[in-house]
Amino acid sequence: MRPADAQRLLGALAGADAPVGFAVFDTDHQYLAINAFLAERAGKTIAEHLGRRPSDVLPPELATHTETMIDRVLRSGETIKADEPPWPSPSGSAPYLRSTWYLVSDDDQRQVAMFVVDDTSQRSALSALRHSRARNARLLEVAEELAEAVTVDEVAAAVAVIGRATVGARWIGLSLVGEAANSVPDGLYLSMWPDDAVTPVSEVLRTGWPVFLASKERAREEFANEQFHAFLDSTDEQAWAILPLSADSGRIGVVRFAFDEAQPFESDTCRFLRAVAQQCSVAFDRARLFEQERTATASLTEGLKPPVLPVIEGIEVGARSLGGSAEHVVGGDWYDAFELPSGEVAVAVGDVMGHGLTAASGMGQLRAALRALALADPDPAAVLAGLDRLVEGGGSVELATVVYFVIDPADGTVRLGDAGHLPMVRMPPDGELELIDTGTDTTPIGVAEQRYCRRIRLGAGEMLLAFTDGLVENRLRSLEEGVGELLACLEEHRHDTLDGILDAVVSRLRTAGAADDLTVLALRWGGS
Repeated sequence: MRPADAQRLLGALAGADAPVGFAVFDTDHQYLAINAFLAERAGKTIAEHLGRRPSDVLPPELATHTETMIDRVLRSGETIKADEPPWPSPSGSAPYLRSTWYLVSDDDQRQVAMFVVDDTSQRSALSALRHSRARNARLLEVAEELAEAVTVDEVAAAVAVIGRATVGARWIGLSLVGEAANSVPDGLYLSMWPDDAVTPVSEVLRTGWPVFLASKERAREEFANEQFHAFLDSTDEQAWAILPLSADSGRIGVVRFAFDEAQPFESDTCRFLRAVAQQCSVAFDRARLFEQERTATASLTEGLKPPVLPVIEGIEVGARSLGGSAEHVVGGDWYDAFELPSGEVAVAVGDVMGHGLTAASGMGQLRAALRALALADPDPAAVLAGLDRLVEGGGSVELATVVYFVIDPADGTVRLGDAGHLPMVRMPPDGELELIDTGTDTTPIGVAEQRYCRRIRLGAGEMLLAFTDGLVENRLRSLEEGVGELLACLEEHRHDTLDGILDAVVSRLRTAGAADDLTVLALRWGGS
């Protein structure tokens, strides 16, 4: 910057009504020029600055900083940006000032110019933005913790984690209204409040408004109940945030975050805690609806299973069907076995796409339709084609896999058809196990194609085993690994009773906490 430019800038800023300061120093650190904004910051006039050094007019810390910056610019010749130390202010506030330092030179002289702007509003905005982003990040942590929680117990456990890790509470308590209270893990209650006293929890339950108690003294002032005071005398808890849990469906309960130190509970903190409670409310409401639907679905599914399997001379039939774990919704697995007017036995195992009530009702619809079609024409190709037409006509089924076969007890002849289902296992009393299907890459029911029928003939004592993918496939085991495990299990138990084989298969392949249902059905022909 040239001296002439510095003079023009000073002239422009001299009377400017803006938070902008400007000064020029010589090589001896003396003020050559200064505008009113900067002079007033030091509490002196422009005239009181001119010809004097910063140490003569500024507080010691600010003077040292100013002279240091002058020396740096004179020594390096570089333009330097810096945050200014706190300047004195007539209002007593401490604004944030940002300075830029320039070398002013020509052939005859070297000077240093400084340009200062008030950065207070921008810094305040950035600080608010950082605070908002930090709060939003904490709320995202809450959402992520609750996202995997499906049941009421899981949500309660997630709330405990959130209370400690995100809220910073040492103790967490939940009081849930209705039947859901029985599902809360005992370990969640890290301190018990008197149930029959007028406490902050009972008041929040009654009014639906949050209560923030910054200290024990505040708690005593707000609630005069003797039992509650006795609790305060005995507890290490020092401050509390008690927040309602509610949703459109009604009042859910109260969550209590307790701290081991007094808390200021500033307005932003209270807003954050209310947002946390709202997310917890949504999770609890979702979990209650899930459990209600799961109960209804499980009842419907159980009611649609065959009450008994047919008892037919020369044939043994057995089945096992287990729902997914309590943390997951019921799926659409089903099986059936029934005697036809011809004396043959029709057997089916299927899996309707989806979960919950829709899958369960679709399973019932498909099972009933298969029975009706089989009674009219038991040929597997005809039955599967009829199911295709049923799904094309609408209803609660979109896609389903089915394996269906008919066996003649007199001679062991089997007519087999499948629609996108896993192959069955054919197991003779001795010899190699075999995976069998119709020999084509079939599509599920709902993706219509020409259906086929395959004929095989069982030998005496030979067994067919049909199953759904929940038996052999899960997140920890591939389909190929699961089928290999199934064949190994059958090989070890091939000489057991039919029930023994089914129990062994389920025991070995069932994975704890599996999400999907599993169904396995076995039929053994005794021979003629």
